[in-house]
Amino acid sequence: MLSPGNPYVLPSVLVAAGAYLAATLLTDASLLVRIGILALFVGVVPIALNRLLGGGSTDDRRDEPTEEAEQGDGVADESREA
Repeated sequence: MLSPGNPYVLPSVLVAAGAYLAATLLTDASLLVRIGILALFVGVVPIALNRLLGGGSTDDRRDEPTEEAEQGDGVADESREA
């Protein structure tokens, strides 16, 4: 969910930084409230947008066999699938 394939991570981080600065400068919100706003925008919003709008996922790319598995003795490296 929170992966490089999620196109909503970068915009959410930028909005979170702006919201944190606005909460710091414009309100008398406590540090806990400001960090909560930051965590909401960075951790929850990109995942929710990805699920609602159907963004990219790295799980879709694992369906195709890799070149190593094709060239090897037929045994794929199972440590990469963990």
